[in-house]
Amino acid sequence: MAKKNCLIAGQKIGRLTLVSEAPVRKGHRYWNCLCDCGAETVVEESHLKSGHTKSCGCLVKETSSKTRIDLAGRRFGRLMAVEATSMRSRGSVVWKCACDCGNETYCSADALIHNNVRSCGCLQEEQRKKNMKMAIHFVDGTCVEKIACQKESAANTSGHRGVYRRENGKWRASMEFQRKRINLGTYDTFEEAVAARLKGEEIYHDFLEEYYAARQ
Repeated sequence: MAKKNCLIAGQKIGRLTLVSEAPVRKGHRYWNCLCDCGAETVVEESHLKSGHTKSCGCLVKETSSKTRIDLAGRRFGRLMAVEATSMRSRGSVVWKCACDCGNETYCSADALIHNNVRSCGCLQEEQRKKNMKMAIHFVDGTCVEKIACQKESAANTSGHRGVYRRENGKWRASMEFQRKRINLGTYDTFEEAVAARLKGEEIYHDFLEEYYAARQ
């Protein structure tokens, strides 16, 4: 009979039968073992004593296979789970999925089950475009947000929006409205051009007032 905590050839631990001691590696003792499935394996002695290792690995595979949820044919948002792959993501089986848009993608079972993924990415892209349309409004070719904000264009170097210095040294004032560029005139001084631009912007104020009044 084997002494307590002392392993001997022929001893059975789980599915493993100890055959003979293997060479010592880095100060640790090992055993040559034969698994019930027929596979031979070498296991560290401490793992055998603690019960950490009870097979060549077949027991873990069988347990994993039994507990794995079959998602084939199940729908998750726009995704249809097609087949399980050999890939794993943080221990979760990765499934090949078909998206309603026609794309193919791969998602972990955990992500699908917990609703962390609902499409190949097309759903998020559609929502992004929808949000952009909701944030920007065009009326007769005029962007409401642009004229309401009235921020200085990065391309403008004169110091005032819509006022530009010509090659002959004079100043030109212009503006865009309803897909048209309106020339507000050319002036000798910067101040005159700015005044013309401000006068022209009155059309913006009337436009915005009508727009917001119609939305109320």
